[in-house]
Amino acid sequence: MEADGPEVREYIAALVQMGAPVVPGPSGLAAPACGAAEVTAVARRLALGVLPERQRRVEPTPGLLGLARALVVDEHPSAPGWTVAERERLAGWVAVLIEHRGEDGVQDLVEALNGGPAAPGTD
Repeated sequence: MEADGPEVREYIAALVQMGAPVVPGPSGLAAPACGAAEVTAVARRLALGVLPERQRRVEPTPGLLGLARALVVDEHPSAPGWTVAERERLAGWVAVLIEHRGEDGVQDLVEALNGGPAAPGTD
């Protein structure tokens, strides 16, 4: 099975669709509490920065939307206070970021939200 082949994407999509019980406790994403607009702005900036020049339209890959929701958006400590529309908007940008940078894109997002080198105004 290739790491980026259709079998892997189907497997991940199946895992995401199965869902997982909500377990009380700390968030799985090491990011500070903040508003959806702030997180979305950072994710958008990072995603636009990694898009190939030839790509004019920003459309997340449908299979990656579920992954972005489950592993990033739902794990943000402030996510329970966000609207469905805010969560979906963020999931779209995170999916684009994952498509072009993979796990490194998620790490860049977390680092930026924590005020690291990828933070707004530091590049």
